[in-house]
Amino acid sequence: MTTILETERLLLKPYKDHMAEAVYEVVRQKEIADMMLMIPHPYPRKQVDGWLAYLQKSFELGSAYEYAVFTKEEPSRYIGNCGLVNISQTHQSGEIGYFIDSAEWGKGYATEACRKLVEIAFTQHGLNRLFGRCLVRNPASRNVLQKAGMAFEGRFKQEFRMNGVYEDTDYLAILAIDYEHTASVE
Repeated sequence: MTTILETERLLLKPYKDHMAEAVYEVVRQKEIADMMLMIPHPYPRKQVDGWLAYLQKSFELGSAYEYAVFTKEEPSRYIGNCGLVNISQTHQSGEIGYFIDSAEWGKGYATEACRKLVEIAFTQHGLNRLFGRCLVRNPASRNVLQKAGMAFEGRFKQEFRMNGVYEDTDYLAILAIDYEHTASVE
């Protein structure tokens, strides 16, 4: 599946090799690494190529569907990532992950992209459960997950160690039945 997903203001495109420089300009931002569990700082440029190859292979295998995020207003300017990762066909579950260029924070792009990915998780990929997690000190990310329909499930204390500091993470999730109920009410 290589379809471009659309929302009111966004285009979500499967990753291609030619996007590497634009991706690097966003993932190298300290502000993003500070809020993301899996993005180091500094981010080595050569690591982007490996990450893109991994994303493309995961997409082909159906173990993850990560999309490059662009605005319809500037369809060639990469502004972030949103995807379904850690997909288990056995358990019909997965995780949602995302980041947006720090220059675009506060515009609702993460929420809009996440809502679209929640929709396709249940309508196209047949998942039963989708969860997201965020650092406790990142309430904006928690708000994105809640606005995408997820409910708080719990807090994992000192789950990750980042830059020598143990970080607590909040977990939020939505079930297919809850999504269906919400979708039928709208």
